[in-house]
Amino acid sequence: MFYRLHRSRITTLALVLAATSAACGGAASTDVAQDIVVSDSALSALPVATITDGRLICTADGADRCPLRSAVANWLSSDRLAVWEPGRPIFVLDRENPNGRTLGSIGQRSGQYSYATAVGMLDGNVAVIDMQRSKLVRYKLDNTFVREDNIPRPDESAAPGFSFETPVLQSIAAQTDSGTAHLKVQVLRSQTEVGGTTVLDIPVEWLQLKGRDALAAAPLFPALPRYAIDSDKTIIWTPADSFFVQRRSFDGKVRWTLTSDRKGVEITQGDIAARRDEIFRLTPAGILKPGDLDSMVARTGKRHPAIGGFVVEPKGRILVASAASPTRDTVDYVLLTREGRPTHRFVLTGRTHPLLFAGDSLLVHRPTEGEPWELRWLRLSLGK
Repeated sequence: MFYRLHRSRITTLALVLAATSAACGGAASTDVAQDIVVSDSALSALPVATITDGRLICTADGADRCPLRSAVANWLSSDRLAVWEPGRPIFVLDRENPNGRTLGSIGQRSGQYSYATAVGMLDGNVAVIDMQRSKLVRYKLDNTFVREDNIPRPDESAAPGFSFETPVLQSIAAQTDSGTAHLKVQVLRSQTEVGGTTVLDIPVEWLQLKGRDALAAAPLFPALPRYAIDSDKTIIWTPADSFFVQRRSFDGKVRWTLTSDRKGVEITQGDIAARRDEIFRLTPAGILKPGDLDSMVARTGKRHPAIGGFVVEPKGRILVASAASPTRDTVDYVLLTREGRPTHRFVLTGRTHPLLFAGDSLLVHRPTEGEPWELRWLRLSLGK
């Protein structure tokens, strides 16, 4: 999940959930939490998986639905998925439509969506969360519009979404009027209900809030907690600042914890300059105040976060990514079993963004030579 942080306000940008399949088998039950400790050198010595290009789905030319600069994806079933860029059409891929078909249409009228932030299955229908209209829009699998409902939001930090078929609500707020922000994740029965079961509540140490106001500028490269909901009523999560990944039940019982002494790469002066420039270019006029960027630099540590994100496949394996660096061309990946054991490693370019993972296939969004972005399957070969 990603947040855009300004000095005076914190606004949830989008809910990006590593989705898992309802076809997943449940993890082996155990009453004893497994503590797995792996050294950085052991991770570096893992067998290297081979990556090759697979099916091209589309290349963005601005004239069709292919994501231009950012892409989000979620499994709708074990053999059907949705891909979209917020503000652009959603398309659904399955065996009959390997290159996708458009779901519904963009617009402000009933039965349309204007800015989709999440897509999932709900009561047998494809459900689209349109945060611009605060609507939940439902379609049948044959693309027939079913109905739309209002989406309640307890506060402006609340972001509804789906982790595969599981409706979730995430929010970020201090537990008192002023203090350290907490990321809170709730599992819902439906996106039209206000509250649900809290499955994660963790502090975001670098973010101090007073009400909805940030008390200090964010670091240039903040550690952003990540999570995914699995079909066996477990959540996989990481605080991202250290190499720590944990799977635990909705009731809080820990299944396993993986830790390593692997650290994030060092932050260079080139990283700082590139990030300052990016923030200046992308932040809307009037948001940044004099001295904001200097304050962000002052709060920036010596290293990038140890983990930049992860993707969970239908069978429960997990791809853990290092944090990307503006001046480093590659990102390191470690493949974990469902039980948290590292098995393989590989490297992708820093601008290749994995979206979904299943079997030997990895769906990515990446730029091509000349800059048009493409949506493509990659083949992952683990060898013998």
